[in-house]
Amino acid sequence: MNPIQPTLDQVISERRELIINIVDDEDRNIGTLQPLTVEHLQCDDIIEKLTNWRNLNMANFLTQFVATPERTNNWLKNVVFKNKGQMLFLIYVGKKVIGHYGFKDLTTDEVLLDNAMRGERYGDPKLLVYAGKALVQWLFVQANVKRIKAEVMIDNIPAIMMNKKIGFQGWKKVPMLKKNINNELRFVFAEERRTSAINMYCYKIYIDKLNGN
Repeated sequence: MNPIQPTLDQVISERRELIINIVDDEDRNIGTLQPLTVEHLQCDDIIEKLTNWRNLNMANFLTQFVATPERTNNWLKNVVFKNKGQMLFLIYVGKKVIGHYGFKDLTTDEVLLDNAMRGERYGDPKLLVYAGKALVQWLFVQANVKRIKAEVMIDNIPAIMMNKKIGFQGWKKVPMLKKNINNELRFVFAEERRTSAINMYCYKIYIDKLNGN
């Protein structure tokens, strides 16, 4: 478990505040990352936004299903808030929520960036790039991980461009398999030396912490 886990628990349970500033290349503040907490379970507007955004972007997820507000609420309560090493941030421009970005599988050495979503066309055009950079920097400094990883579907060109601008490298192409589990369509990783029977691949990428950072 990463030493920062008690802080994450306090933030999720509303016992501690966390705001990460998003800045552009000229160090101007263009937004903030603010964690989803247990209070958001009672916020119908946020739950509805998360639900609608996921349905509109279903093809970019490795697990595909039709989301509902109830299912989104249960996912937050029973997965995001209960799993150690996981947190999802809302992206704010002023008081307007325009998307989200998160991480999971946080250990003492590494973490997986996850759930990058721009739901509203508002704010700086490169807002998600800067949000990703802010989250990467925060994880390197606060969680002190050595490596930050991500996974990007090979046909998701906007996500590929975004992650290259954030600084991800490696770009290892991995074949995918398709499974139907509990009425959900899931794409899972196959053996890396195989070809994909469904002609679907995912890039595994990473950013390593530089010495002295």
